[in-house]
Amino acid sequence: MSGLSEEGHAEGKFPRPDLAERLDRVLRVTRPDLVIACYGMNCGIYQPLDEGRFAKFRTGMEKLHTAVEKAGAKIIHVTPPVYDKRPDKPGPAGATDYDAVLDAYSKWLLSKRADGWIVIDVHGPMKEMLAAARAKDPATIYAPDTVHPNDDGYWAMARAVLAGLGDTKAAAADTPAGFAAFLPEVTTRLQLLRDAYLAAAGHLRPGVNAGLPIGEAEAKARAITESIRSRRLQLRGEKHASGEWRMPIEWPRPRVVDPGPAPAAPAAVPGDAVVLFDGKSLDPWVGGEKWPVADGVATVGKGAIQTKQGFGDCHLHVEFRLPSPAEGKGQGRGNSGVFLMQQYEIQVLDSFEDGTDGPLTYPDGQCGALYKQQPPAVNACRKPGEWQTYDILFTRPRFNADGSLAKPGRVSVLHNGVAIHSDTVIKGPTAWHEPPVYKAHADALPITLQDHGNPVQFRSIWIRPFEPVLGK
Repeated sequence: MSGLSEEGHAEGKFPRPDLAERLDRVLRVTRPDLVIACYGMNCGIYQPLDEGRFAKFRTGMEKLHTAVEKAGAKIIHVTPPVYDKRPDKPGPAGATDYDAVLDAYSKWLLSKRADGWIVIDVHGPMKEMLAAARAKDPATIYAPDTVHPNDDGYWAMARAVLAGLGDTKAAAADTPAGFAAFLPEVTTRLQLLRDAYLAAAGHLRPGVNAGLPIGEAEAKARAITESIRSRRLQLRGEKHASGEWRMPIEWPRPRVVDPGPAPAAPAAVPGDAVVLFDGKSLDPWVGGEKWPVADGVATVGKGAIQTKQGFGDCHLHVEFRLPSPAEGKGQGRGNSGVFLMQQYEIQVLDSFEDGTDGPLTYPDGQCGALYKQQPPAVNACRKPGEWQTYDILFTRPRFNADGSLAKPGRVSVLHNGVAIHSDTVIKGPTAWHEPPVYKAHADALPITLQDHGNPVQFRSIWIRPFEPVLGK
């Protein structure tokens, strides 16, 4: 922001690029609602405190403040991070006490609170955190080259900003583990917009790759934002010692609905269906020979099985029967699962409630749940030992050519003829050990039936690949 450059910057190839030169263009291109501005590290040019350089910094910050407000946005100023000089690493400042320069810049910024500026102090808290960390481990480093932070340095900065924004709970965390699930997509979004805005605004640094056109970059960024927000509660979970990822979601228990008597015979198979199990053979399945078949029924054997053929959009019909008498509790009670495209599970579980069912499992893990993402709207389970049906209407996710998500998958489910999901958005793979995050995959993948150690039985399974009629 000072507009200054030290002699010989970048080995004399070009002067230090500065925001002052492109500020008006940046604001016009980005159209911000809020600016969080952290400047100062480079503005003293790694020289001793000098009134001329200090005046340039003050002028630059005031110009920034005025320009942002004129653009109709709010601005939060952040004091500069620490200059992490060490006996074995003086950095570009050499013998100069450059952190004292940043102290002076920080104090001036903080004084502007009296003029109504919103200023978050990072410099002071970061110094305190570094001192405390070095008291425990003298080898602690926040910036390996004294200037550019490492992960610990960035987390110290983030803690100070979080505290300044009022989130003292997040700021108190020793590590950023609570944010780890968000970071890959947030970083991708940041890079998309940064590169596009820099290219559109123009700058003086040579050799920087051009970003996407702004419209394309902003569309991709919006899609990432929508995806993050749709999964924010799942992403805010944490991994427990058992390896399970647990979300801070309190689901109400789905109310119980009587689905009526169980069918005596399997449902009729549509003429265009691909029969996956007809009561005679599991030949269409990889691993099918490991599941015993007798009297028209297949019983879960050793290991999961998956179809030899891949499927995408489809109507899948599955008939299953849970062990009777019931044994186990929670996730150990008649557990199996129907995995669409090998990774999107509709849970199979004994969730029949008659007062003798023992401890219940979590709602987003009960029978009919889109596992770990959405409980069934109602509990339509029949008694253990009675035949049950799933009719699953599945729309696979769509991916862009670059592997990013274009449209999430969706699923509707009838359990024993009762609607339990209606166009439910699938947030990603239904994993037990991590939050849902889409990864690009083929348009057709196998159906999987899970072995969870319980003798769940199946009798009729068929699938209809689904394609809507399109007009011209």
